[in-house]
Amino acid sequence: MNEDFPSSSPSNPAAHVTIVTDSVAQIPSEIAHQLNIRVMPLTVTVKDTTYIDGIDLNPGNLYQRMRREKDLPVKTSAPSVGEFYSAFKQCYENGAKNILYVGLTGKLSGAINAATVAAKMLSEETNIPQIKIFDTRLATIAEGFLAMEAARLANQGINLDQLLKHLEEERQRVGFAAGLETLEYLARSGRISKALYLFGNATKILPVVSLNNDGKVVLVSRAIGYHQVLKEIVHYVKHEVTGFHQLSLAVMHADAFHWAETLKEMAVEQIHPDDIMITDFTPVMVAHSGPGMIGMAYHWRP
Repeated sequence: MNEDFPSSSPSNPAAHVTIVTDSVAQIPSEIAHQLNIRVMPLTVTVKDTTYIDGIDLNPGNLYQRMRREKDLPVKTSAPSVGEFYSAFKQCYENGAKNILYVGLTGKLSGAINAATVAAKMLSEETNIPQIKIFDTRLATIAEGFLAMEAARLANQGINLDQLLKHLEEERQRVGFAAGLETLEYLARSGRISKALYLFGNATKILPVVSLNNDGKVVLVSRAIGYHQVLKEIVHYVKHEVTGFHQLSLAVMHADAFHWAETLKEMAVEQIHPDDIMITDFTPVMVAHSGPGMIGMAYHWRP
């Protein structure tokens, strides 16, 4: 069994569609380069310093700092309309025939709206055939699975309409589940009540969440203790990929590498994927949930 993603074909400069995504998709830089995927970075502001996600911010260092400095303010922001406009225009100037932004769920970020406005602005100014925006209704490397799939097909010459139809179908076979080490950060950010935080802290009950078909965060399970979180994640993913012929998994963590290795071993033993990797959660996802977050994304084919 391969312990990394399947090898990627070289980028095709004559591709009918140039793929753009965002840094929440967690696509490894070497694969983004090979597939000619343009990655739009979100920004992360820690106290008074702003970093570019995936460029000048080390996730592991930030998560360690969040553990040490309990009141460390961490904020995130999506790319602006102007940044999307510049990126799309550069793709056009580099020879893009069509552009497709495969993006983070609009329920969690304003990136989709910003990209939509930028696409309209550029389309009105140039003769580029089409700029399309595809809301994956996903996040994490689950979103990245769709972006990589889109790029592979684009590099094979598939046209934009066919690509959009394929992504609509493929989205039904992609997803993830994630659990937390503590409810502290959710309570601090106001995303859960203090009473719920105190109850969960006392009982050691932790949530396991995913995104529904509308791209909204939903509770899929509750676990007593962190080890049970891993079991619930495996149980959820195993159920979602029933009947697969080919399966890619990605274990994600935020300063929880030991637990990530354990989760990977559990997945290999119980689900038997064709390939699996371990990667860091982007700080964009961890800013409000805190270090210790762990999850698993999947992409299966019948």
